[in-house]
Amino acid sequence: MKYKYVAKTSNGVLIKGIAQSDSIEELALGLREEKIYLMKIRSIKKIGEISSKPSLKTIAIFCKQFSLCIKAGIPICDILNLLYEQMIHKSIKMSLIDISKNVQKGNSLYSSMKKIINVYPDFMVNMIYLGEESGRLDIILEELSKYYEKEHKLLKKFTNSMIYPFTVFVTLMIISMFLMIKVIPVFITNLNSLDAEIPLITKMVLGTSSFLRHNLLWILLTISILVFILLEYGKTERGKIIIGKIKFMCPILGPVYRKLIYTRFSRGLNILLSSGVGLIRAFEIINDVIEDRYFKLKLKIVFNGIEKGEDLSSSINAMNLFPQFFVAMIKIGEETGTLDEMFLTAADIFYEDAEENVDRATVLIEPILIIFLGIMIGVIILAVMLPMLNVMDSAGKV
Repeated sequence: MKYKYVAKTSNGVLIKGIAQSDSIEELALGLREEKIYLMKIRSIKKIGEISSKPSLKTIAIFCKQFSLCIKAGIPICDILNLLYEQMIHKSIKMSLIDISKNVQKGNSLYSSMKKIINVYPDFMVNMIYLGEESGRLDIILEELSKYYEKEHKLLKKFTNSMIYPFTVFVTLMIISMFLMIKVIPVFITNLNSLDAEIPLITKMVLGTSSFLRHNLLWILLTISILVFILLEYGKTERGKIIIGKIKFMCPILGPVYRKLIYTRFSRGLNILLSSGVGLIRAFEIINDVIEDRYFKLKLKIVFNGIEKGEDLSSSINAMNLFPQFFVAMIKIGEETGTLDEMFLTAADIFYEDAEENVDRATVLIEPILIIFLGIMIGVIILAVMLPMLNVMDSAGKV
């Protein structure tokens, strides 16, 4: 595989290059012998190669098949070869070749999978490490399969529910822009030739139409620059925190997003704690795999509280994010020694709430869009009809 890298020499000079290697580790060792040290690295796709990150559904199926093979007593190397023959997804299929080679050299499955970039979720790789260490790899892979299957169903439901409102919004916006830029000016010009009185609302629409026609390129350019700036700012740590907070606080879609994060958080901790992982280590792993920077920032409160010896329930309550029933469940779990079960129950509750919130969001968004776009179309119709009525009224008086 080809890699593009940025490295630093022993003298502190930055160098960039492209190299062919079986793995990142081998490339790093080869460069280190030349006293060159890697700083950044990424794989380069071949021309015409189609590669994408596998979906949650694909990951769930992969974990399920892997678990069944282990339970059947098949050796890891044979499982990898078997999965390679059956796998359709190209990224996973190609990665299995490298993983199999590394496992045959005596490396662990975890270390072999960790070398693969942008294919397997970090949470899955960390859980495989725990499975190998505890001898419960088959059970953990089965739990991971259920975990990713539920995430896939919920995200798919949310995405599908947003397709119709988004399509309606975009279509009607295009129609409105076409009417404003192309149709109305021609129609009003014809009315002006009849010396018709132009109402205020028509003048406002005409002004907007004229501004759009004469400044459309500048408007598009400004929007493109603003989008670019926002996207670049969103890549910064501060930007990611602000975007995460906006997602949490958003009136209609916010509850859906929050429940998705809560479900992932609770189910992840259930898998970790039921696998025998200590509480501090479990939160370290969860902190690494949660993508939302705002939630991760809040999670530091819990982590610091646990390190100081505080109760988990009081530390979670200090986040000011979770509902009180969740804090009460964690407190009961701590007192009864059933913390992992409480996290599983909470995950199921959050999952059901998320499904309900998806349906509720769809029900709310559709009428809001209809009202908003109805007002837009109504204003345009009024702007056209009122001058026509004035002309008809004038003709009637004559």
